[in-house]
Amino acid sequence: MSLNGVNRRTEVLPLTGIRAYAAWWVVMFHVAYTLPSAPVPLYWFFRLGFLGVDLFFVLSGFIISYNYWQQFSAFSCRVYRQFLWARLARLYPVHLFTLLISALLLLGVRVSGGVTVKDFSTWTGGNFLANAMLVHAWRAHYVDSWNNASWSVSCEWFAYLVFPLIVLTRMKKLPLAVAIILGALFPAIPAVFVQSAFLPPCFLLIKVLCEFIAGCLVFHVYARRREYKRTGRMLNYVIVTVLISVLILIWEIRHLAPDWLALVFPFVILIVAESSGIFEMLMGSRIAVYWGRVSYSLYMTHNLTLWLLKAFLPVNKGGASILLFCVYIASICVVASATYHFVEEPFRKWMRARARPLQLPT
Repeated sequence: MSLNGVNRRTEVLPLTGIRAYAAWWVVMFHVAYTLPSAPVPLYWFFRLGFLGVDLFFVLSGFIISYNYWQQFSAFSCRVYRQFLWARLARLYPVHLFTLLISALLLLGVRVSGGVTVKDFSTWTGGNFLANAMLVHAWRAHYVDSWNNASWSVSCEWFAYLVFPLIVLTRMKKLPLAVAIILGALFPAIPAVFVQSAFLPPCFLLIKVLCEFIAGCLVFHVYARRREYKRTGRMLNYVIVTVLISVLILIWEIRHLAPDWLALVFPFVILIVAESSGIFEMLMGSRIAVYWGRVSYSLYMTHNLTLWLLKAFLPVNKGGASILLFCVYIASICVVASATYHFVEEPFRKWMRARARPLQLPT
């Protein structure tokens, strides 16, 4: 299949696999309190799981550039319209499904008058409409409501809308060294705000765009990898060294905001994209690739699943037993997998089948 003579890109399986690790990192962040008696470093790692969303945004910038950059080298309203429809088909079915499930849960609570473990004060009709339109995270000061995981979907949709403008910056003409440096520095912008405890209006959009652009820059480093073929192995060693050093630094200097870890994510994506050997086997294994494909449904449903589990199978203050912890994880897996197979994939294909016959990558 092709678009104006441009071949459809081949899926980079390790990049699909890393989505699984990022999604489960986020999930473990939300269930970390249920761990029976995790070692301190492991618990600390899970408590940083919110950064899995940041990793997703960098990865998204890379993948969207990988699939679509060439197609926007000359802007076309028709291509733009089809691009947005393809991305909406990817995002909206699961988003709408979880939004409606949230509404049913609220209705059930109101009708039964039962005691809940969640504050519904922001679950208003106006916020529901904003969620349905995917604009609820665009406001100056975000208000958490309904399926709270969907704030990232709203921001992701905004990044898709402005993607052609990013293409127009002609960043692919940047010198390789400049692209590498900028790719590392863009994620530092939101980290500076978090460290200073000053979050400007529309901070979530700023954060997502910085990380999305970093992913776009990393793609151009990857696309021009032949230019550094001789030094590529040494570059990867340097990247790994920087990654380990930053991890140790943040572990030792606790007053640094964990958000600084996002600086290494562009390097992580570059390493994974070029991975080989054991690393490729880990990221590109069947299990990793499967959960990478299910990762969006996993991310969007895990909070709602946890809410129900906490309501019917509450965890004691001392933490969950191993059995209860396994029940939590198994339930999250079942719900995510079912959502992927019965909601995400069927409705994505249904929506794409109703687009005009212009082939686009998934």
